[in-house]
Parts: sequence; C-alpha cells; structure tokens
Amino acid sequence: MKFRTRRDITFKLIFAGISLLLFILIAESFLFTEFSKDYVVVFDAIIAVIWIFIIWIFLDTKYYVTDKYLVYRSGPLYGKILLKNIKKIIVDKTAWSGPKKIALARFGLLIYYDLNKEIYISPKTNKTFVDYIKTKNPDIEIEQYERYIVK
Repeated sequence: MKFRTRRDITFKLIFAGISLLLFILIAESFLFTEFSKDYVVVFDAIIAVIWIFIIWIFLDTKYYVTDKYLVYRSGPLYGKILLKNIKKIIVDKTAWSGPKKIALARFGLLIYYDLNKEIYISPKTNKTFVDYIKTKNPDIEIEQYERYIVK
C-alpha cells in the first residue's frame, strides 16, 4: 500500500525560503559584470542542480508497505526495511535531524528497527499507517509520544 507524505507549514516555509534564496542567487549572478561569463554559467548551474535536488525531495517523498518491507523514498534517497525487523514505532514524535529523516512534517513516526537503527517518516495520517503496518506485523510495539504544549 502506498502512503504519501504529509507536508506541514513549517517545512513548506523552509522549502519556500530556500527556493527564494537560490532564485535570488541565480538572478543576482547576472548583475555582476566583473565576473566572466563562464564563472556565472558554472555558478548558476551548481545552484540550479541544488534547487532541482530540493524540489525533487519535496515532490517525491512517499512510503510503501508490502507484505515483507517498508519501502521509503525521498527524491534520490531510498531504502527498505524488513517488517519483521521493526521493533517499535513512536507516534507523534518529531525528529529535526538525523541520517534517516525521510519526512516533510512534524509529529510523524519514529520507527526503530534492527538492533539500534531508526528512521523518521511522516505519512498523511499516522493512524492509518500504524493500523496498516500492524496488520502486516502485529508484534510491533506502538508508543504514543506525549507532546507538551505550552498555553
């Protein structure tokens, strides 16, 4: 089953800010006449590649659950995890950084697998994803993360 990622306003603003900055860098490079044309072309090409990479991640982040695997993809980053190796899922947790952060929203799922590995994902709805993955592997421990909201 295919699960699209959730994109919350925080990450939309981050991606929009980065895109605006990269656009300004490209536009501004045409204003500097003291640099050679070759330099401007190379600089703009590098910025354009970075921009395409960021857009690719933003538009192509998704997750699949098959009979044996949890498959994840975020632009050029992809992989799969054996469902039988998933030990625990913490629901509504936010991971801001990490080597395996395949998410575009806060309050997603932190999945622990193998001996000491983890991955952070953010499907459209956490409940639907957890309910479905539990049908494939009922031994997965599900833990609800308690958010502390200051009022």
